[in-house]
Amino acid sequence: MILESQKKLYRTKIDQFIKRLEALILSQYELLEAEFANSKDPVPFGERLRLQYQRIEEGQEWGQAWESAWFHLQGRIPEKWQEQEVVAHLDFNGEALIFSPQGDPLQGLTNGSVFGNVTRHTFILTPKAQGGEPVDLWVEGAANSITGINQPSDPPRGTVDRQGNYLGKVNRMRIARFHRELYALRLDMELLNGLLDTVPEFSTRHARILKSLVESTNGFRDDPDHAGICREILAPLLAQPAHSSSPTMITVGHAHIDTGFLWPVRETIRKAGRTFANQLDLIERYPDYVFGASQPQHYQFVKDHYPNLYERIKKAVAEGRWELQGGMWVEPDCNLISGESMVRQVMHGKNFFMDEFGVEVTNCWIPDVFGYSASMPQILKRAGIHYLLTQKMSWSQFNRFPYTTFRWRGIEGTEVLTHFPPEDNYNSELQPCGLQKAERQFVEKSILDEMLCPFGVGDGGGGPTAEMIERGLRQQNLEGVPKVQFGRADHCFARIAKQQDQLPVWSGELYLEIHRGTYTTQARTKRGNRLLEQSLRETEYLLALGELKDYPIERLDGILKKLLINQFHDILPGSSISEVYEVTEREHAEALEDCARIRAEAADKILQHDAEGLTVINTLNVPCTREIQLPEDWQGGLVDDSGNPIDMQQDSDGTLTAQLQLAPQAICTLHREGRMALAQSVQSLVMENDLVRYEFNEHGQLLSAFDKEMQLEMLAEGEPGNVLTLYEDRPHDWDAWEVDISYEEMALGTARGKRWTSTGQGMVRHGLKFELSIGQSTIKQKITLSQKSKALEFDTLVEWQECHRMLRTAFPVNIHTDSATFDIQYGYVRRPTHRNTSWDMARFEVAGQKYADLSNHERGVALINNCKYGHKVHENVLDLNLLRSPTYPDPDADLGLHEFSYCLFIHQHELVKSGVIAEALQFNQPPLLFPGKATVELQPPVRVNGKGVGLEVLKRAEKENCWIFRLVERYGQTGIAQIELLESEARVQETDLLEWEDMGGLLTSPLTLKFKPFEIRTFKIRSGLRQGPS
Repeated sequence: MILESQKKLYRTKIDQFIKRLEALILSQYELLEAEFANSKDPVPFGERLRLQYQRIEEGQEWGQAWESAWFHLQGRIPEKWQEQEVVAHLDFNGEALIFSPQGDPLQGLTNGSVFGNVTRHTFILTPKAQGGEPVDLWVEGAANSITGINQPSDPPRGTVDRQGNYLGKVNRMRIARFHRELYALRLDMELLNGLLDTVPEFSTRHARILKSLVESTNGFRDDPDHAGICREILAPLLAQPAHSSSPTMITVGHAHIDTGFLWPVRETIRKAGRTFANQLDLIERYPDYVFGASQPQHYQFVKDHYPNLYERIKKAVAEGRWELQGGMWVEPDCNLISGESMVRQVMHGKNFFMDEFGVEVTNCWIPDVFGYSASMPQILKRAGIHYLLTQKMSWSQFNRFPYTTFRWRGIEGTEVLTHFPPEDNYNSELQPCGLQKAERQFVEKSILDEMLCPFGVGDGGGGPTAEMIERGLRQQNLEGVPKVQFGRADHCFARIAKQQDQLPVWSGELYLEIHRGTYTTQARTKRGNRLLEQSLRETEYLLALGELKDYPIERLDGILKKLLINQFHDILPGSSISEVYEVTEREHAEALEDCARIRAEAADKILQHDAEGLTVINTLNVPCTREIQLPEDWQGGLVDDSGNPIDMQQDSDGTLTAQLQLAPQAICTLHREGRMALAQSVQSLVMENDLVRYEFNEHGQLLSAFDKEMQLEMLAEGEPGNVLTLYEDRPHDWDAWEVDISYEEMALGTARGKRWTSTGQGMVRHGLKFELSIGQSTIKQKITLSQKSKALEFDTLVEWQECHRMLRTAFPVNIHTDSATFDIQYGYVRRPTHRNTSWDMARFEVAGQKYADLSNHERGVALINNCKYGHKVHENVLDLNLLRSPTYPDPDADLGLHEFSYCLFIHQHELVKSGVIAEALQFNQPPLLFPGKATVELQPPVRVNGKGVGLEVLKRAEKENCWIFRLVERYGQTGIAQIELLESEARVQETDLLEWEDMGGLLTSPLTLKFKPFEIRTFKIRSGLRQGPS
């Protein structure tokens, strides 16, 4: 009997015994002979012999941060180890992948992780040695840990190792006997010791576990041969069955591999190889174990770099032992990508799994994404995805999400069955404390009998270890924890779906109350993403004006895949290391250049040469009412086809602009004629036209915004707009990820004017230029007002040299209303402008895409942007987050030159009745210009008319030889669209979002279609003459 006063002593003794067991599992070491060759970048297995090798021994260094090395290990199993299990004990102070001499990946290694003592340092050579067998292994080492390299905190500029350091060093290269019974005893002891921490201390179960653990500890007597006796003492406790009412925990092996994060994407290729090799090994060793993995991009990596491993994966998938998950190309950020990007993520993800494995994936697996747009349910459901899994909402800062399993309803009413693993973890280790936490937090336990648990080492990959699986086996039917069952997520979701009518509903976005800085950090990458999204859209549209046979399918697919991979939820949000962004920014620039080349080649085919011509193409199905900027080398004036002169001007800084009025989807050629008018210098800080009057001060602040139509001042009384403010920005944690609400109390100052000049006033527009200073940075703003618009545009250049600072612009306006409207993917959401509740307060920073609008029934003000996402609309202030400067994980985040634009747009009426949405579209997608080109009756294959219904995409079908167009109701109301095809014999065929299943019959043109609010519909154009051969 153990007295109460003795419990602490005995618990300490048990802990010490478990540690001693760990040290005894490997014994009788024999060193391996080794030689190695270092390389700066990874070298494939087939090219490793080209390197120069030298001998290396334990304790010696082999490389610096991010370097690689090949090791050739040789030895022989001693004769005296006959009948024993023998392992290689390897530790290269980093990550590694063991290969056979034939080049087959066998198992990954790591010396540690953020998850504590979760290591992979042994590789089973033989479960039963004959004695004398040779050992011949090749190992590819990487000088980084599973979570990157050592990074200093807030390193001063110019310091050595500012971006981090790491040392590749041989800690272990040896073989050893592996004592399987001691290993099993340690697992038994560890599990029951963990159970002691979770069962009630007053319970009989607690008392008997403690008693048996003490007896087992005492019975060992420092003799490994007593391991079996000690296990017999513990066996009755491990045989106690779970309570009949205990829920079932469906556990699926998981390795959340971040595509880019604290390591470059090139390292993710090897992480995928290591992880997948590990899991195939475990699948073979444990017959009931199931592993699952998402992100087809990672499978593509393995297919390209480890083809033999890929074939083994295909076999495991066919046998049902490996679950394909996710249905998206990568696990992308779901706040920042466009609606069409989200569609393409799903389209290319599901197509890959279907094409490669013959499997349709019906779940969206994004456990670590930083919030979920309210437009997602419709996009997912229309792409055949019925289920969503995430656990990230458990990270919310102020409010606990009320459900773990529920129906998530989107902006137009579509519902997706959603499950949050109640352990609040996608890296479960299947410890008793975690399983009990899951049962405790499982909200729907009165309805459902099962819940999901993704387990394994994640983030840097690796997946479950054998120890985790052994833990799960011991808890399949164990008193004190839920019943563990290895299984598949898709099967679990299908069972839950049978009871989904009883589940609660959450309507609207899944707003994550943390990581709000990800809307702003790494602004160049966000700009590159937005520009590339728009560039791909206009490139596809232009190609649709030509012939199907000329469509560059493979080139566009390559560009699109670069867009998609860089939308990963630690790349686009800005939470990766510097090396990641060096690549991403380069890839964005190259992709934009490739798009431009494709457009130039297409223009050569569909347009005629005309040295005096300028062809203009409006790819939007809304009128273009903005001025266009002409090429720098354009000379002379312009006239339209009827000879009418086009209003043009040259600003004092040389910028050339023309005022156009283009119909929806218009294609026209203007001709050079006459002279370009020079803008007249106006030395005034007032800008006005017939619609509006704006007045500035010398600091670039807007003092007045007077609407002449409404005869109303639109700024709040006595408060200037465009106040560029610098804040101290030191979040409580997660530097690159986070913005704390406390920043509002930490304003450091506003931008001060150095000089201002007028760029002139002419027939097209009026402009002012301001040079400003703030902190250690400089700002140049060119502010312009068109003669025919109320839109006030701010083209901005910032030389950003700050550290732990944030730059924002704010516009206090003369409007008070309880909610503001924010652009999201294929729709909008309304959010409160007050902080009445903790849920309202938590939304002090929110994500928006092209615009944020503050309106009442009579009037409103919108703040439109071309590459910004972080917004705050509090009370009557429209506020846009422009730049941040965190130092972790990238100490140089956002330093340097930035270019972006935003636009203040005042309007009559509420949002839907105003021109905000059309203005935002034009601001982001100006017409295509082709100088030196002319057109003769060139028309798009389809025209779409109807207010509120947008032509979002016109492209070639993914797998058919026909055109695709996608329409979306943008205004949140019933919409009517008139569709007219160019070819009279062509027909319209509605299809699903993936273009897999057609719906209804063929429709003739012209036709009228009715849309529900925010409805997304996709159509094929069939049987046209212009489709050509497939």
